[in-house]
Amino acid sequence: MSNPIIAINMSKVVNRPESYETMHKIGPKVCITTATHPGFLGFEQLLQTGIHPMAGRYGGGALDMHETLNPLGMFQYTIWKDVKSHEEMHYEQFNTIYELCGHCLNMVVEGPWEPFYEIIASDLPPVIGMIDVPNKLGESFSQQKPISKVALASQRIILIGDHWIMDGHETAFEKGAEETLRWLNAKAPGMIGWMILKQIGVSAVGSFQLGPEGMIKATLGANPPKYNTNYGDKPLDKPPIPPQKPTQYFVHMEWESPEHAHQGLGKVLINYELRQIHNKGVLAHLARGPYYMLFQPMMEDGCWRELL
Repeated sequence: MSNPIIAINMSKVVNRPESYETMHKIGPKVCITTATHPGFLGFEQLLQTGIHPMAGRYGGGALDMHETLNPLGMFQYTIWKDVKSHEEMHYEQFNTIYELCGHCLNMVVEGPWEPFYEIIASDLPPVIGMIDVPNKLGESFSQQKPISKVALASQRIILIGDHWIMDGHETAFEKGAEETLRWLNAKAPGMIGWMILKQIGVSAVGSFQLGPEGMIKATLGANPPKYNTNYGDKPLDKPPIPPQKPTQYFVHMEWESPEHAHQGLGKVLINYELRQIHNKGVLAHLARGPYYMLFQPMMEDGCWRELL
């Protein structure tokens, strides 16, 4: 089997207690419905907790903004055998997904938008169990129990870097990004693993880009419209919306704590050896970015990692 395909459903939601209540109420039902398709391999629901201020290049951002960031980003990774499996699930479960998502719209500010990503390269440890990481009041991250490379805890931090690459520079970027990540994984304390994700298109139905009649139908979900998008009324075996240009990549990194992520990524600026690798292999090929966001896992089933 080739590497899985990752669909990332991206939205911005209102940061208020009611939003979290909705997530806990509706999220598990969506996951249970999605798991009816044999091509579904797993998921990770991530909530944004901040940005990397150096990689954002702006002083208004901080590592910890979970109380002040509003709206906040919500990334729902779903992992699939292939694109067709994802589109078939939405086709077969359209009425149920439509109804469940309809109950989430009171917290959504922007989205959803659901691109597909190919895993270009990865070094993520398999998930073989969960461990408890102390989070006692007044205890610094440096005092807390470290996370093993072979057992991830829900308290880990995920750093997602948005990179848009100049046309014709994709291969050079992929090589430079992988070299940078392998250097960090070998020498930066607290790094758990990484992936390089390349956007290959966008799901129309997963992005709620329905046909005109479906988009404007007045319903709370009990009477859903017929499955139909501007790209047709049948599931396709490739992304219906073509990939955007310039090519978008996500660099997905996992760290033991926000402080480890901050210090680790900062090495591209202060370590001479890594700076040369990153400057020539990554920054020299950018059309836009990089912008790094910090996320905390909320719910997940990470068994798909064993397939990488």
